[in-house]
Amino acid sequence: MRIPTSLGTLCACLVMSASAFAEMTPIDLQITARALSFMERPLAGSVRVGILYAPDNPRSVREAEALRDLLAAGLKAGKLELTPSLVGIRDAAAAKVDLFFLAGFVGAAEAKAAGISALKVPCVTTDIAQVEGGACLMGVRSSPKVQIMINRAAAKDSGITFATVFRVMITEI
Repeated sequence: MRIPTSLGTLCACLVMSASAFAEMTPIDLQITARALSFMERPLAGSVRVGILYAPDNPRSVREAEALRDLLAAGLKAGKLELTPSLVGIRDAAAAKVDLFFLAGFVGAAEAKAAGISALKVPCVTTDIAQVEGGACLMGVRSSPKVQIMINRAAAKDSGITFATVFRVMITEI
């Protein structure tokens, strides 16, 4: 009887840790593309995506590389064709991109210090804590249920506005 209980506890721990730092999935990308289409000035066509990561954190590097590989495989999200490049968090200001994806395992202080909002480029992540802290504009998760969160202050700082119809469907903080 101890084995099933221990196995159940292990599974619950794995699920909780996976949801804390969930890698972006193809479904998350589709949701992101749909959400970005509600911007008052939406992205279109070929979009240069900077995948922000912490170069000194191996888990952040792995997550960023996995997202780059996913996008490099020719994944299209809605009407967007996403072209990825890896960008160290400290190099965000110099990146020539149309959109940022913030990988997990980037320190909150480091992400905030990068001043992503001031760059006037949308930032998306699955790390909801980064959205709550104001380091990133939009948080997207597809599991266990679809969740889209917008940080109102980061949106204002970025100069990015969304259609009213979209704002009633999401969580704004």
